[in-house]
Amino acid sequence: MRIRVLGCSGGSAPGREPSCYLLERGVAVDAGSLASSLSLEEQQEIRHVFLTHAHWDHIRDLTLHTINRTPEIPPLILHGLADTVADIRAHLMNDRVWFSAFELPSPNAPYIAASEIEAGDTIECAGYRITAMAMRHTVPAIGYLFDDGTSSVMLCADTGGGGFAKSLPTGGSPLRAIFLEASFPNRMHEFAAMTGHLTPEMLHEEIACIGDDIQIYATHMKPGFEDELRAELAALGHPNLRAARDGDVIDV
Repeated sequence: MRIRVLGCSGGSAPGREPSCYLLERGVAVDAGSLASSLSLEEQQEIRHVFLTHAHWDHIRDLTLHTINRTPEIPPLILHGLADTVADIRAHLMNDRVWFSAFELPSPNAPYIAASEIEAGDTIECAGYRITAMAMRHTVPAIGYLFDDGTSSVMLCADTGGGGFAKSLPTGGSPLRAIFLEASFPNRMHEFAAMTGHLTPEMLHEEIACIGDDIQIYATHMKPGFEDELRAELAALGHPNLRAARDGDVIDV
């Protein structure tokens, strides 16, 4: 399985793009940088976007990607919690902030078609077996376990923790990698907990039960804290933990 990190920042600044991961066969997870990090030609290949939740840094480019899609290609299938899809309809594509891409250019052939998923559900899509897992955050959120029949990868949403790793499904392909956030430095533990995020120390607690054969990629660093966060992650001494960077191409 190949994962292309289009953006893994917890914000936006020059050289820092918000959350978006491109898998193979036209599948993306989140849409923070779906338009800004792909050519127009590459964007026409996108068929499915799996949203973790409705916060702006995870959906920012959804509007612009939508208008970049040519009329000849099939509708974009937007997968997510019912709450997430409802928020997109009500607050983003509501014919005020942006056009209603769920009904235009026609209800029978819209730019976007919604496919709701619940935490715990497993679906088959584009050659993957995909399981949605609940994440503890300030709004309803999920992460996704992708299994291509050879290996599996966990792409987490923003999370305040809760020991998700103990609930990972068993019986599928070997888990090779987990993408898990570390938004704020350790000195901001209280604020991180208040906003549903992790520090490096909190991330370390989450992965305590993860074997050393699984690669951990720390994501969602807030702009301005990156150097401090990388130093604190390195100080953990975990052999398979490293910070993800925009532009990474990871084969598992």
